[in-house]
Amino acid sequence: MSKDFNNACLEEFRKCFKALRNSSKAIGMKAYMRNQFDFCGVQAQDRRHAVKAIVTHFEWDDQNDFIEFIRLCWQQDQREYKYLALDLSRRFIHKLDTKCIPFFEQLIITDSWWDTVDGIAPQIIGRLIQNDKARIQEQASKWIQDDNIWNQRSALILQLFYKEKTDFELLTDCILRTSKSKEFFIEKAAGWALRQYSKTNPERVKIFLAENKIPSLSFREGMKYILQKAL
Repeated sequence: MSKDFNNACLEEFRKCFKALRNSSKAIGMKAYMRNQFDFCGVQAQDRRHAVKAIVTHFEWDDQNDFIEFIRLCWQQDQREYKYLALDLSRRFIHKLDTKCIPFFEQLIITDSWWDTVDGIAPQIIGRLIQNDKARIQEQASKWIQDDNIWNQRSALILQLFYKEKTDFELLTDCILRTSKSKEFFIEKAAGWALRQYSKTNPERVKIFLAENKIPSLSFREGMKYILQKAL
């Protein structure tokens, strides 16, 4: 598979996004992201329909070729191309292996915001290593010790969809390591991870919250599902 194949595939998505472009929605989407990124104004459902239609004609057999296409998407100006990259990575994750993790780690800290970080850490890297406990511990420990807040957030949400397979000791260690952070996205991620795990084991979450002091936002988020179930 050649560079021409990837360029042809990208051109198909460009044509599709151009047809779906909505300037007024693009303005609203940009404002929602604090005016940091440009948008085409393509809605998520329309984008996913485009992915489903176009990939029937373009499929990658080689992981390296696929990664190069994801890189190409990430280099585009409009944010929807990054969402496209994430859509495709999730769709073809069965064709990926852990050798591509360094590439996705770099994407986490490239043009970062919660939208892309949340799509990579738990949904791509988290899925690739979900059956390797040692690798999960290694990944979370590396991220949580980093000064970059997006890596720290990634450590907190890495196990978001692990349910009963969640290493709760690892999760709570990451939460306590960042408990003095004043970053909204760190506090929110800690609470999100606790809330998600509370759907599996509410008692462990309640005990942790009773015995440890964490930011009030994290506490509220962590207790949200537990309190809803109590009503």
